[in-house]
Amino acid sequence: MLKFKLYYDKDAEEAWLKKMCLDGWEFKKFFLGFYTFKPCEPGEYNYQIDLLDNWKGDTVDYSSFMSNVGVQVVGQWWRWVYLKKKASDGPFEMYTDVESKIAQYRRIGNLFKVFSFVEAICFFVELIGAVNTGDYIFVIFTVLLAAIFLTMIRIVWKCKLKIEKFKREGM
Repeated sequence: MLKFKLYYDKDAEEAWLKKMCLDGWEFKKFFLGFYTFKPCEPGEYNYQIDLLDNWKGDTVDYSSFMSNVGVQVVGQWWRWVYLKKKASDGPFEMYTDVESKIAQYRRIGNLFKVFSFVEAICFFVELIGAVNTGDYIFVIFTVLLAAIFLTMIRIVWKCKLKIEKFKREGM
C-alpha cells in the first residue's frame, strides 16, 4: 500500500507509523511524503525516527550499530532515519535519558532554524518581486513561502518547548 502524508512533527509521524502497524501495516520505505507499507501482524513492530548528527549521514556504521542492538534501519531520507524493532523484543525508545532527548530536539530545532533562515530570504526576495511587478504569481508564491516559513518557525518553537519540558522533568 502507498500513502501520501506530509509530516513536520517527528512525534506525530512516529505515532502514525505505530497506528498503521497496529492496523496491520508494516512500514517499508519513504520518499518525499510517500510511505510504502506491506501487510504484517497487527502491532508487530515499534518505530522510531532519528536525526543523524552529521550532514553526510554515515549509514553503514549507523546501520551496523543498530543491527547489533536488534533495530533495523527501514530507510533514510537525507538526515532522517526510520527505524523499527520487533515489538516482541520489548519497548523501543532511542533516547531514554533527559540529556539525550534534549540533544535530539536541539538538533531538530537547529536544522529547522537553518531552513527558516533560507525560507525567510526566499520570502523577502519573492515579496520584493511581488511589490515591484504586481504580478499575481509572485503574490501566490510569497504567500506560499510565508506559510512554509511560519510552519518552520512552529517546529523550532515546539522543539524549544519540548526542551524546556525535559529540563523541568530532569530537575
